[in-house]
Amino acid sequence: MQSTSTSNKMPGDLKKYLEERQKMIGLRSNDEVIQWYEKCAHLYNDHFDSAGFVFHKSTVEVVLEYVKDKNAAILDIGAGTGKAAELLTKHGYTTMDGIDASQAMLDFAMKKNLYRKLMCSTIGTEPIPDLEEGGYDALIASGVFSSTAVSFESVPMLMNYLKKGGFFIFSSFEVVRDASSRLVNNVLIEFSKEWRKSNICSMVSARETFHINDEPGVIYTFIKL
Repeated sequence: MQSTSTSNKMPGDLKKYLEERQKMIGLRSNDEVIQWYEKCAHLYNDHFDSAGFVFHKSTVEVVLEYVKDKNAAILDIGAGTGKAAELLTKHGYTTMDGIDASQAMLDFAMKKNLYRKLMCSTIGTEPIPDLEEGGYDALIASGVFSSTAVSFESVPMLMNYLKKGGFFIFSSFEVVRDASSRLVNNVLIEFSKEWRKSNICSMVSARETFHINDEPGVIYTFIKL
């Protein structure tokens, strides 16, 4: 728990962002979460690193392991302001598209010139307009899957945009409110069994990590069959 003295020393804008994030954690619907990002995109972009987020770094570490071709076409799902793409660019990856439900977040990403194209769309189970099926060598989604953002039910639809043998690498985290809202590891394991039986995809790895500071998370890697 953060001490009062440490909190008092915290820069005002960072403190404001962390306070706003606590409000976001309490939101119950996807629409409310999108509205939060529309309102707080500037705070998110400016204070993401100093707030202690690490999920994007963990996701990119796994990309480096599985996606060796630096010219691979990568779709960044939940691209936000481009934090994962910044790291991928530093590692030499050249071909990225991004999609996010918040136009305010994408406006920040656009200014960084990291992507070939950016699209504003929610992620559910229906096809995404203007995306080519089988058009990507890899999909990434860092900080996207949770009970109030994107759910695991979206994975089969997203796999349609991945080439056979391509990897979908994504992080998952959950702030547990009650038993009914939990999106936890065993839920994904059950889904993965169904996807494997349906010849959609197969889980390659699941690595424990952190989402922000000491909040737990997992990086999953699936291969399209």
